[in-house]
Amino acid sequence: MARRKSTSSAGKPGNSNSRESEPIRPGDVLREHVLEALNLTQEELANALGVSRYSVNQLVNDRRAITAEMALRLAKATSTTPLFWLELQRNVDLARAQRRLDRKKELARVIVVRRPLSNDEMYVSSEE
Repeated sequence: MARRKSTSSAGKPGNSNSRESEPIRPGDVLREHVLEALNLTQEELANALGVSRYSVNQLVNDRRAITAEMALRLAKATSTTPLFWLELQRNVDLARAQRRLDRKKELARVIVVRRPLSNDEMYVSSEE
């Protein structure tokens, strides 16, 4: 992806600015793997999705988040899955929230109120 930050120095000793790469944004996927790859305009994609060109432009330019409804539309139009689009958005949202909380040092002030659970304890069975 064009906007993905390089990790060439990440994790190397002595690099105080090492940072994980940014997650791939849904807009990058739309631009590079849908619009450019299929030689579509934003208007053509908008028509295929049944939304306005403005909506597609907002998604492509990372000014609007993927909603469940948009994930369903994109999945059908691009022969992918809604989870693909929602997971791209979730990864972006979590990375942004992590940076925001780290800047304010707020997460460090959160108090643990429950012991960590094992993987077996983390999931609720539908049989219960």
